[in-house]
Amino acid sequence: MTVIRAAIQGTAVLVLCGSIRRMLAVPLYWPFAAVLGLEAFWLLVSLCRAPRWMDVRPDGVLAAAGIAVYPALIAWLAPGPWVEPVWRFGVSYAVQIAALALQVWAFLTLRSALTQLPEAHRLVRTGPYRYVRHPLYTAYSLAFIGACIGAMRVSMWLLFAGFVLLQRVRAGAEERVLLAAFPEYEAYAAATGRFWPKWRNVA
Repeated sequence: MTVIRAAIQGTAVLVLCGSIRRMLAVPLYWPFAAVLGLEAFWLLVSLCRAPRWMDVRPDGVLAAAGIAVYPALIAWLAPGPWVEPVWRFGVSYAVQIAALALQVWAFLTLRSALTQLPEAHRLVRTGPYRYVRHPLYTAYSLAFIGACIGAMRVSMWLLFAGFVLLQRVRAGAEERVLLAAFPEYEAYAAATGRFWPKWRNVA
């Protein structure tokens, strides 16, 4: 499993580096490139640390592998640049910047607990994890919606649907492994939303 872990997480880092290279060609995308660099860094750090627990069931592993290569799949199936009205670009960019802010918050909270595969390093309940169990997946989905608004292509919306499905499978696998590693996770899960906050926790 160590080899599979290194292969999948290493692939995720390489795909992120490819996305960074493309984004650096456009100054407006430099903030996104910086955050992808942060993500790649913490994935490398966590790869050097043995997890407390790991879920090796096929659904979680395959979902994690699919998400690792998803940015490359998007670039292949729905290549840009896209011609879009200024107003739609503005809406798209604003949504993606909001998602970026949530990603940064989650990354700085998770740090070395960030992984590609369903693993348990430590139980994080601070920052955005105080309100939702998977804020990174929420941020990724919001960013994808922003990209779909900008592209306004059927292919992008279909890719988004597949992405959401993979994220739901991976979230379920992560919850299994966290529950196995940390008995207190059950109470935490009951008090928080999966992807969106429970309103009583926000108030």
